[in-house]
Amino acid sequence: MASLTDSFNDAFAEDKSIIKIIVYAIPVFICANSYLSNNKTACYFFIIPTILLLLALMSNGISNIRANKREILTFKPIVLITVLIKLLLAILPIFCVMFFIGNLIISLVKLPDYPNLPLIFSSIIWLIMFSVVFTSYLAFSKTISIEAAYNLKVVFESSFDVLINLLFLIPQLIIANGILIGTVWYLFFVIHIPLTNPLFVFYCSCIITLNLSVLSSYFAQASYELIKGKDNEYKDNYNIKGSGIHNNYRRK
Repeated sequence: MASLTDSFNDAFAEDKSIIKIIVYAIPVFICANSYLSNNKTACYFFIIPTILLLLALMSNGISNIRANKREILTFKPIVLITVLIKLLLAILPIFCVMFFIGNLIISLVKLPDYPNLPLIFSSIIWLIMFSVVFTSYLAFSKTISIEAAYNLKVVFESSFDVLINLLFLIPQLIIANGILIGTVWYLFFVIHIPLTNPLFVFYCSCIITLNLSVLSSYFAQASYELIKGKDNEYKDNYNIKGSGIHNNYRRK
C-alpha cells in the first residue's frame, strides 16, 4: 500500500530538495501574497500558470519515480513545457467530457424534496467524475503517455480504487501539514506576528511545494498498485538516496 511516510522520506532525500522547494515556492508565494494584499488582479494573473506548473512538476515527478530516476522536482524548462503540453492534450478533453456528463446527470435526475438530498447527490456525482479525471491524470503521469490517459477501460476499472485511496490519503495529509504548519503558526501567535506576514506566507508556500514532491512519490506508488501497466514501464535507472522506495517499482 502507498506510504505517506516513505513519500516524505523521498521528498527530503532528493538531491538539492530544499533548493527546489524554495524556488518553486516563489510563484505560489506571489499568488498567495497578492491575494492577501488585496491585489486580486495579480493573483488571478499568476494563479493559472502556477497551477499548470505544479501539475506538470507532479506529472514529471511521478514519471521519474516510476522510472527509478534520481529527480522528483526538475529544473529542466524544456521537459516541463513538453510535459505540460502533453498533459493538456491528455486531460483537458476528458475533464470537459466528465464536466458535461456530471452536469447532464444532475440536471436530468429528479429527486424527492428532502433536505440536503440534492447536495448529497451532486457531491457523489462530482466525486465519481473527479475520480475518472484524476485516474486518467495518474495513468498519463506514469510514463507521460497521452495514449495511457485515453485507455478508458483501465481508467474506469481503476477509478474507484483511486478514489478510495484518495479518501484515505486526505486525513493523513491534513495531520502531517497540521504539524508542519501548526508549530510555526503557534510560534507566530505567541510572539504576536500576524499570519499575513510575508515570512509565514512564504513558509506555507514552501510547505505546498513540499507536498508536491511528497504527492509525486505517493501517487507513483498508488499508480503502480492501482492502475494496470505494461512491463516496459518499469525501467532500471537510478535509486534515489534515502528510503530506496523506488525499488518497489521494479518488475521482478
